[in-house]
Formats: sequence, structure tokens, C-alpha cells
Amino acid sequence: MSSVSSLDSESGQHSDEEVPETLTDENVNVSLTSEHSPVNGFILLQKARLPGALVNVVGVVVSYTPNRKSSGTDYTCSLTLVDPSIPNNVKGISVNIFRSRKEHLPDLSVGSIFIGKHLRINTFHETTQLVATKEESTFKVICDVANQNQQFPFNMRQHAKEIMAYANYLRRWCASLSNSKVGNYTSITSSRQRRRIEELSPHIFFDLIAEVVMVYPTENAVDLYVTDFTENKLLGNREYRTNTPYGLSNESILQITLWDEHAEDGEDLQIGTFVLLQNLHAKINTNGDLVAALHGDRELRRKKINVLDKNDVEIAKLIRRRNAYYEEHQNSLEYHERDSSPELESDTTEQSITRIKCNNNIKLTDIDDIKDCPEPVGLFRTRGRVISVIPSNFEDFSRPYCHRCNKIMNFAEYENCTQCFKKLKVFKYDFGLLFEDELGAGTLPVLITNEDANTFLDGLPPVNLYKNPMVLQKLKDRMHKLLGNVLKSQASCGPLIDFCVMSYEVEDECNKFIRIYKMFDTILED
Repeated sequence: MSSVSSLDSESGQHSDEEVPETLTDENVNVSLTSEHSPVNGFILLQKARLPGALVNVVGVVVSYTPNRKSSGTDYTCSLTLVDPSIPNNVKGISVNIFRSRKEHLPDLSVGSIFIGKHLRINTFHETTQLVATKEESTFKVICDVANQNQQFPFNMRQHAKEIMAYANYLRRWCASLSNSKVGNYTSITSSRQRRRIEELSPHIFFDLIAEVVMVYPTENAVDLYVTDFTENKLLGNREYRTNTPYGLSNESILQITLWDEHAEDGEDLQIGTFVLLQNLHAKINTNGDLVAALHGDRELRRKKINVLDKNDVEIAKLIRRRNAYYEEHQNSLEYHERDSSPELESDTTEQSITRIKCNNNIKLTDIDDIKDCPEPVGLFRTRGRVISVIPSNFEDFSRPYCHRCNKIMNFAEYENCTQCFKKLKVFKYDFGLLFEDELGAGTLPVLITNEDANTFLDGLPPVNLYKNPMVLQKLKDRMHKLLGNVLKSQASCGPLIDFCVMSYEVEDECNKFIRIYKMFDTILED
């Protein structure tokens, strides 16, 4: 046995007394019973108590937040760790990591093993936290403990064998004890009640486990749409949103507005992600619909958006509900599983496939009269059929968007803004349709972008269509009603539709004003 002091006088590092030099299952049991970490120079999480001290720890990740920009110049993420020293009624200990570059933050998953060295103990609102600073801390994440060829930071290499043995033990501990925190973080006790969507009512605070189905960034917040595949009648008042993603019922989708520091976390969430959302506040909005909000508060560093692993026990329950939901709504399920959509010939010209949200009493104006209007700004209702579409590939209808530069990229594969080089994660629709009038005499180019596109394609989130085949298929199905065989033949055209356009003028590169027409308050029906 080696012996070290409990607090290194030179570094202020907290460590253990009498730790085993080699690790076996027997040694693990002995060391944990005697409240010492089986890794030389490391401590159990429950022993991280002395504020300001530097400690080395190993633990199992039970939750984490998306990587994001900190309030300063750094990037940060948070995670929660447990080990056998953490009591069952304690959720774990939080670790906040700061790095100068976002790509230097760890790639986390629930159940992975986190090794941190020189983490500083901090207290925040009487809660102990560990902080991994960019100046003095190093870390390692092990996702596959069976892989013995792990690359450790230099200052961990002398303990690599002990760390790997302890990591294997922690994985067995998780499995054999059916631990309520690991792989099922959501069972940890909470001051609020966790509820399903079907159990929600106004004026309550609650936690929710759900799947993300839509993400809509706005100027000051992010609207997150989630489902747990249960239904609530208070969600059925959405006359303003007739179409919902993936064929889900209005009554199964909850809109959650994320404010303050949570907006940036929510903006990074991908569709299909499973999340635990904490401290949500339910209310009825002006449309009479039950919604929820997540505001910032004095606990700014407490994570309230936790990404959950697909192997989580609670997620398995949610997936079973999802399968049962689609079995009950068989028509929707068959709709999603179609490999191709039927071609619609031009004999569909009498079918009403659009709905105008603005005043239907607006006078119908011919396309030529709209173009001849002397006023640069105007709102018109007109009638026409599509004869061309740009771009021709549906996958390119939605492209990355940079908030900082207020710019939609030219290509969907761009990962960084071409101006400020910021990492891009938000997509926006941006495409154009060329309409001709009933007589085929006049044409009008119409731009469909930003919020007008969200209205036009109501219920279809602007996502990376190259990576979201389900959304892409729904887009194709809906657009085929509008386009007919336009994409296959230049002589073809779509059915006649009524729609609204707004005209305005912009200055081009030659300092000349050109008139633009954009789709306005028109919905392409599902």
C-alpha cells in the first residue's frame, strides 16, 4: 500500500490515504468500503468537499448539457457524475468545463466514464460543484471500456491501468445494481413532479421527458416543440397550426419557449433528440393553447436541458409509447413509410390546396396588374400556377443560417458561416417559385423564405433535409400537389391556386432598386 497525505501542501490537491497499488474486484470492494478511491491520487466524489481544493475524480456521466458559448469568451458544458459513494437520494455532483475552443469540449454520452484531473472544488448556492478550468484541468472520457487502447493525457498515463480497471468496475456496478441514477438519471428525486403531456394543466411547474420534433429559433428565444406521445385536449386549440411534424396530432405536441441562457442550449438540439427538461412552467397563451416556458433564474449554472441516451430506461418506455401511438394512428404510420409519393397530373387544377390566412376579402388582382402597380410596397391576392422552381432539388430548399450575419448560406453542406466563420446549426427555408396567370400571359417570381416559408410549409421544420428523410418525404408529398410534373417537363405546370404576395423594393449591387415579391400568409395544405 502507498500512503499520501489527504491534502498536498504544495498544490492544494485533495487526495486519499492508503490506496491499493493494483486493482481487483476484491480491492475495489475494500477501498470503497473504507471510503477511498481505488485509483492512486484520486478521491471518491462524496469526498469533494473543501472549497478551493484541486481534486482528481472518476465517475459515471448521468446527464449533460449541449456545448455552448459561456457568458464570457470561452465555451462551456456541464455534466453530472455519480459513483458508489453518492447516496441514492442525491442526484450526483456537477462538473462545469470551460475551454477556449468549442471543439476542445468533451464528446459526452450518458453512461460514459469521465476522468478529471485538477478540478477545482467550488460552492454555488450551497451546492458543491467541480470546475475544469482551461488553465489547470485535464479530462478524459471513456465511452467503450472494452477498448483497452485508450489515449490518456500525459498526467494520467501513470494511472491508466488503475483507471481502466475502475472504469470497468463502475460499468459493472451500474449494471448489477440496477442503479437508479445511471442509465436512468430521470428517476433521481426532484422538487417538482415529472409529468407526461397528458397530465399537464395550467399554472404548474414540472419536469418532462420528451423527444424533440421541431426547433424554431426566434430573435430573443427558441421555440422548442416536443412530444412524449401522449395527448392533452388543452393542446387542441391550434387553428393557426393545422399541420404538425411527422403526422403527429396537435394534442400530442407541446410548445416550450426557451429564454435567456436556455435558448442557446435549445438552439443546438437536433430533431429526434431525447431530453429531460426541468422546471418548466405551464400556462395558456393568447390562442387558448397550453404551452410551457423555461426562464433563466438566479441558478444560472444549473442545467435544465439534459440530453438523454437512447438506452435510458425511461427512453425505452417513451419509444414503446411512440410505437403504440403509430399503431393507433395507422394512417399516419403508413404515410411515413411510403418510399415514394404519387405523381399528380395537371388534372388536379380544381383542387383547393392552399389556404390564405390574411383577409380573404382582399380584391383578386391579376399578375400583370401587380407588376404594374406604381407603389413599391403592397399586399395582393392573386391566382396562378407554378411553372418553375428554384432550386430544383428539394434537399436544397432548407439551408444553414447565421444569426450573427443574418444570412442564409448558398449550400446546405456549409458547416460555418462564409462571413464570420461561426459554426452553423440553424436551418431556414429559402426557395423560389415562378407563377404564371390563368391565361399563361404574365409571370411573377415569388420568394419563399424565413417566417413566410414556415407559414407556407406549416408543420414542416426547417432542418437539414439531406439528413432528415422523414421531413424531406413530407415536403416532397406536399410540393408535388403544387408542382404537378413541373420538375419532369418544362411544358408542365401545377394546378391553379390562390395566394397572397407582398411586394417591396431592395437595392442591388449596382445601387438600383429592384422589386421583390414574397409569399405572405399563405399555407400549402397537407
